[in-house]
Amino acid sequence: MEKNRVSGIMDWFRQHFGKQRNELDQGNPCKCPQKDHFALRNSKSSSGNHTYTAHCETSCSGESSVSSASSSLPSKKSSVSTSESPLPAVLSSSFRSTLKFDVCLCHSDKDIDQVRSLASFLEAPSKGLRCYLLERDCPPGGAVSTELLQAVHDSHCWVLLITPNFLKDDWCLYQMHQVLSEGPISQRIIPTVLNIPRSELPQELRFVFSVDLNRNIEGGYNQVYKTVIHYLKDMLEKEESCNVAVR
Repeated sequence: MEKNRVSGIMDWFRQHFGKQRNELDQGNPCKCPQKDHFALRNSKSSSGNHTYTAHCETSCSGESSVSSASSSLPSKKSSVSTSESPLPAVLSSSFRSTLKFDVCLCHSDKDIDQVRSLASFLEAPSKGLRCYLLERDCPPGGAVSTELLQAVHDSHCWVLLITPNFLKDDWCLYQMHQVLSEGPISQRIIPTVLNIPRSELPQELRFVFSVDLNRNIEGGYNQVYKTVIHYLKDMLEKEESCNVAVR
């Protein structure tokens, strides 16, 4: 009699809890290798009845806590700013587009490495200027004198890289005089000195403020860039003022 009673109780527990466990296994399968290691947790509902939930006490609970913790961490990508400083608005103005180049680089062929470095700085995406380089932009078969003169006409500003080689080059002196005839007293002419003191500048350029590249190359490049941008802004403002006056 006693054995039958115990057997009936055991059957009831198997039917009741075995069914719940199967449902839990299907709805939320355990990912840990010890799938049979479950503990039944007893909790009382608001109605006073006892409910039971199956809970894996091995690595699943740790995996769940690590997952929730990692999801709360801020994304590394979101904390990194990818924004860059925009180019000056004058570089998208109609005035700037009236000429093909922003800067004409006048130099000796023997100083090509130095002028390439300057052009690379001014044409970088963060600067956005358009430079004229004779070796790059002169079409094959063109007359040097004609091309140099055209480059002067097609540029807003002129940078003269004054070096010992420049002073000995007849073509450089020719281009310098073309520049002076276009704008004798203006911010369009930007003499830069390298490997010579300012006192050795040609007589024609001694009344023009020059950029000294002897001490700080990059600082001098920045000064050239700022001078070009300042000139473009100044001319754009004058053009807009004239348009307003005409109206």
